[in-house]
Amino acid sequence: MTRPPRFMLLTLFITTVMASCTGGSPADVGEVPGHADLRAEIVQLRRDVVLERVQVALRNNGPEEVVVERLLLRAPGFDSAGPVPKDSPVPPGQVVNLPVAHGDVRCDAAGAPVTRGDALVIVWVRSAAAPEQSRTRLTARDPQGYLRRIATLACRQRRLAGEVDLRFGSAWRPERTPDGVVLHGSVEARLLIDEPRDVTQVGGTVIYGLLPDAPADGVPDPLAALTPQRRTASVPVKVVASRCDGHSIGEVKQPYAFLVWMGEAGSEGTAVQLEVEPASIRALQKVCRL
Repeated sequence: MTRPPRFMLLTLFITTVMASCTGGSPADVGEVPGHADLRAEIVQLRRDVVLERVQVALRNNGPEEVVVERLLLRAPGFDSAGPVPKDSPVPPGQVVNLPVAHGDVRCDAAGAPVTRGDALVIVWVRSAAAPEQSRTRLTARDPQGYLRRIATLACRQRRLAGEVDLRFGSAWRPERTPDGVVLHGSVEARLLIDEPRDVTQVGGTVIYGLLPDAPADGVPDPLAALTPQRRTASVPVKVVASRCDGHSIGEVKQPYAFLVWMGEAGSEGTAVQLEVEPASIRALQKVCRL
C-alpha cells in the first residue's frame, strides 16, 4: 500500500486541529444543540430601559416543566455580560420572562451599531425526567427589533456626546418657595465639531425635575443653537423636587441621570445624559437630600 507523503499528513493534521479550534459556539461555551421544546424571544419592558437589560421570553412547548438554572445572552454588537444565575421554572405550554443585561454596545468607526445576525441564548436547564443539568443553545427571535433599537440609540448617543460637551454650570442659586427649594442654575453647552447642533429640551430624573428657567411663553425654541461661529451657550434651568419620599429614594437607580435632547439643526434631537460633577450633586441635596 502506498503511504501518503509526509506533507499531506501534516496538512491533514493542521486542518483537523484548526477545525476543532474554530468550530466552537460564538457563546464560548461549546457547540450545543437546540432544545426542540424551547423557544426564545427578546422583549423589553419600560422598566428594563433604565436597568440596561432585556427579557428573554422563554416558551416551553414540551410536555413537562423545565427549570432554568443559568442563562447567557450573546447578541451581535453587544459585549456579553456573562452567564446569569437563575432558578426559574417554566411550566409546559407557558412563557416566562427572564431578565438579563444586554451588555455594552459596540459601535463601528463611523459611530454605527454592528448588530448583524441573530442573538443566541444559552440556557442550562433540568427537569424531573432529566435531573442532571443540560445546556442548550437557542436562536432568539427579536421581531420588534429591540436589540437593534438599543444599539442604534446607544451609538447615536455616544456620537453626539463627542460632538457637544454638556454639563451643569458651577453657579447655583437656591430659592425657598412654599413648595420647597427651587435650585436655579444652567446647562453649559460647548460645540466640539464644525457642524451646527441644537439643544432642544431638558429632562429630570425620578427624584429631581429639570426645567428651562423661563416663563412658559418665553422658552426659546431651540433652547440653544450652537454653530461654528457661536460654539458655547448657557441654558438657564431650574431643579425642583419631583418625588422626594423614602420609597422613591430607596428604589431609584440613577438619581442624577439628567437628560438633554440635542441633535442636528432643526431636529427634535436625541436624549443624552448630562455630565453631573460632585459640586452639582452637593447643590442638589438642597432640593432633596439623598
